[in-house]
Amino acid sequence: MATRIDRTVRPFLFALVWTLIIAGLAAALTLGREEALSGRSLAVIAVYATGSFTGGLISWGLARLATLRRPRRSARFAAMLICLTVTTAGFSAFLFYLQLRTYYAAWHTHEFSYRMIWEQLFTGATTAYIFGVKGARLLLPFAIVPLLAASWYFARIEPRRRVC
Repeated sequence: MATRIDRTVRPFLFALVWTLIIAGLAAALTLGREEALSGRSLAVIAVYATGSFTGGLISWGLARLATLRRPRRSARFAAMLICLTVTTAGFSAFLFYLQLRTYYAAWHTHEFSYRMIWEQLFTGATTAYIFGVKGARLLLPFAIVPLLAASWYFARIEPRRRVC
């Protein structure tokens, strides 16, 4: 007799599996480039794991919210595809920003001023550029197949709901 997974546990299991896929992909691509498994590469894998777990968990709720009045399976697929892509890349980029912010904190001003805001904006822009050039290589093109599979799973498993 097959047991059904409780609806409240599905997002956590989904986020956990998504984390294993993305972290495994980051580890495989790091080792595939013949880089040594050092503390630095483990930190990169940990950033992707944390970003993908948070992204997977939040994307489930956002996709459900986006398809509240749209019962079609294609709408659920598209919502999860967009939400999972944006949240995984967004949270991973934000974690990279936090790391660069702590690194550059030694040279930034500490009192609240226009200069501090200016430094934070440029640190954020630099981090976005670095993640777009270097960090997204781990996600594209190899993460497209798991992304499509995860979106298809969400579209198939989520029930149709109608709001009056």
